[in-house]
Amino acid sequence: MSDNLSRVISRPPLTAQAVAVLRAGIQRGEWGIGNRLPSEPRLAADLGISRSTLREAIRQLVPGGLLEARHGVGTFVARVPAPYIDRGIEELFSSRDVIEQAGYEPSTGPCTVTLERASGVVAAELGLAAGAQVCHVWRLRLADGAPVIACDDYFDGRVLGEVGLGPRAVELEVSGRGSIYRWFDEQVGRPVDQALARIEPVVAGAHEARLLEVEEGTPLLRLRQTHYGRDGAPLLYSDNLHRSDVVRFHVVRRRSR
Repeated sequence: MSDNLSRVISRPPLTAQAVAVLRAGIQRGEWGIGNRLPSEPRLAADLGISRSTLREAIRQLVPGGLLEARHGVGTFVARVPAPYIDRGIEELFSSRDVIEQAGYEPSTGPCTVTLERASGVVAAELGLAAGAQVCHVWRLRLADGAPVIACDDYFDGRVLGEVGLGPRAVELEVSGRGSIYRWFDEQVGRPVDQALARIEPVVAGAHEARLLEVEEGTPLLRLRQTHYGRDGAPLLYSDNLHRSDVVRFHVVRRRSR
């Protein structure tokens, strides 16, 4: 691969850029199934990155079955990536994780944070009184610059008082960390431990079509999740819309014994 990574993509993080370039190279057939990737020094030089960054990029592509690392032999192409993001829902993951681990560069588009009165649904999911004040975080998640997920996240408005932040500061912090899970871990000190997820098929209205750059009436996947802390208390309620032509979910089912 002759294109230097710094010329191909200039946006951070560098590891995610390397993952995206490797994934694209495999999709183009630059390395076929069963072929070994160039040596680590040569490939790192071709991409214009350090060997440690390359190793981390390869490490991220191995669990999904795209690459196979054979100790003492090298790294081989195991399969050609599908042109969509496919993720099992048995494991709790952030939008950033699912985009990055599929080999795309994750980023956040528009983001707004407001304090508002909870709807009946939001209040019930968070265990709050009807009309209680909640913090509403809205974001557009991008994969290689294209909008793929519209995220609406809600949590108890009193959390802002606990951490001494206003809506604008939360907007900057969540956007900077790239993950609201990470923000709860690092800033609030209350990690998300588990979630109850519900997946529903919906169609894009005019507003959703404009946001996600699809035709009106396009099928979307709606993922609603209530997240709980380690003590079992509800922390976060999410209502996210996913482009079904890009993001897919699956679940592994096992026969009962």
